[in-house]
Amino acid sequence: MKKNRDDEQMAINGDADEAAILARLGERVEKAVAVIGELRRERDTLKTRLAEAEAKLREHADASERLSTLEEDYDRFRKERTDIRNRIEGILANLEGLDVVEE
Repeated sequence: MKKNRDDEQMAINGDADEAAILARLGERVEKAVAVIGELRRERDTLKTRLAEAEAKLREHADASERLSTLEEDYDRFRKERTDIRNRIEGILANLEGLDVVEE
């Protein structure tokens, strides 16, 4: 009789231990699910921020390229202006030379 009671007690203890283990396991699973959900939300936020940053980077690259083109144009126009000024000064000098000869 005592053996049956011990067996029943062990079965009850075993069931209680299994229930406690399952409860802890359930808690761990719930925590893992919560962490996974949070990580997914964070990932989605980071993907959005990355897409925005990449868009801004493309805009800046386009603006930088445009600025470079404008700087090249500016340098070219200054050189052309200097060349034109020199030509006009040369023409004026020739015209002044003609005026001196005619007098």
